[in-house]
Amino acid sequence: MTSPILYAGPEALGFELSADASVTDGWLEREFVAPPGLDGPPDVLQGGFSAAVTMAAARLADRFDAPVTSLEARLHAPTPLGRTLQVRVRPTEQAARYEVESRDAGRLLVSAEVELAGHEPAARAFDLLELATVPLPEAQPQYIFPTCWVCGPEPSHPHGQRIHPRLHREGEVSQPWVADDELGTDRGVVDPVIVAAVLDCPTTWACMHQVEALEMAGPLLAGFHLRFYRDAPVMEPLRTVARFDDADGRKLRARSALVDEDGVTFAVAAALQVAVPREA
Repeated sequence: MTSPILYAGPEALGFELSADASVTDGWLEREFVAPPGLDGPPDVLQGGFSAAVTMAAARLADRFDAPVTSLEARLHAPTPLGRTLQVRVRPTEQAARYEVESRDAGRLLVSAEVELAGHEPAARAFDLLELATVPLPEAQPQYIFPTCWVCGPEPSHPHGQRIHPRLHREGEVSQPWVADDELGTDRGVVDPVIVAAVLDCPTTWACMHQVEALEMAGPLLAGFHLRFYRDAPVMEPLRTVARFDDADGRKLRARSALVDEDGVTFAVAAALQVAVPREA
């Protein structure tokens, strides 16, 4: 990109958005580039990040600068890394709600609706909150997605998190996490783009027993609903937790949450993962 740069999420990610935007048929459109190192599966953007770029675009279009309430995203195709792509946003007929799409030329990557009306008042995710206080399971480094920014043991990005899967029991994940200062906003709280990323991967591992039963290679994020309840602090002990809910053939559903051991729920996500076959 040759125009001035903004960022989707913390500057340390290097996730660039063009400061210049154009208007076409009611859509406010700008370019974006996700750099190599923000992988989920090798060489494509991690699913939570793919959904989260729509949040960043919506906030740039909103003159009130309200916190994100919710994100409802459908992932249609993998988002490539290191290429100039497009994200566009327009208001819906409902107040504080925006329709957002990311595209690779004419190809639709992600479609989403983002609500910017402040945090929800209370979370009702008691089964997820229970996982905040279980004894921490043993970490199990995984090599299905070895370079994943969130959970890969070998990320190439300098801020890759290495949040190794920890299974409390089949279909239940509870993992410790401390967000570094570099992943926060200027208010000392975890950036919403980061929250989206770290709540995607736990749903993958909550589903993995079903993926193995289907003899598939792994799950890919196809749908993501994220709802925020309060800001999560940086440099404080947190947990990312998840539960498998159900399966319909290759369609797998799981929920995740960002919580702490004092009973606070910061955000909750519901994911649709699709099991994909092994290459022939």
